[in-house]
Amino acid sequence: MSGYGFLKAVLNAFVQIVLPYKLIGKEKVGQGACVLVGNHYRIWDIVHMACVTKDRVHFIAKQELWKSKFIAYLCKVVQAIPVSRDGTDAKAVMSALRCLKNGEKIAMFPEGTRNKTKDVELLPLKSGAALFAIRAKVPVYPVMCLRKTRLFRRTKIIVGDAVDLSAYYDRRMTAEDYEEAEGVIRESMLATRREYVAAQEAAKAAKKARKQKHGENKG
Repeated sequence: MSGYGFLKAVLNAFVQIVLPYKLIGKEKVGQGACVLVGNHYRIWDIVHMACVTKDRVHFIAKQELWKSKFIAYLCKVVQAIPVSRDGTDAKAVMSALRCLKNGEKIAMFPEGTRNKTKDVELLPLKSGAALFAIRAKVPVYPVMCLRKTRLFRRTKIIVGDAVDLSAYYDRRMTAEDYEEAEGVIRESMLATRREYVAAQEAAKAAKKARKQKHGENKG
């Protein structure tokens, strides 16, 4: 087992004990390059992303993390890509695109920081995900926590359908075009959660209706 595989297994085992989760829809992510995006509540959210696929995932991480020798070591093991707060450094962009061109996967939390609010479903997205996906011509997959993970309480992690940005391929992109594409990604992230919740509520309502009908028939 590689260093990446070993670290992934250890961290996942720890998280499943302390912040247990159920991953739903990971079969949607196939082989080949893609961009994984997710909402962000805790640092351990990286485990959800990594476990979506058996392939290595290169995380886009803020360069401040490299100030800690221990975290810097972990970032080196997983081959994370450091990026500045504003997300504009060319080296990070080239590294991420190189990974995608090589058929590898990258992951990022486009909110740019952890969502510590109680009532905001998704913070405004920073630029980046759309740029990577459009330039490399790869799909984007939302990986969404249904709700904030809590100690010893299982939550669900929902993998959404691929976000198709092919309408933007081979265009002379402007800042407004990228902003529009980021909006498409944002709406897909929100829809992934909302559609799952709606489907679960519909299933519960149908089950309740069947029980009522069965009771009426027995009566």
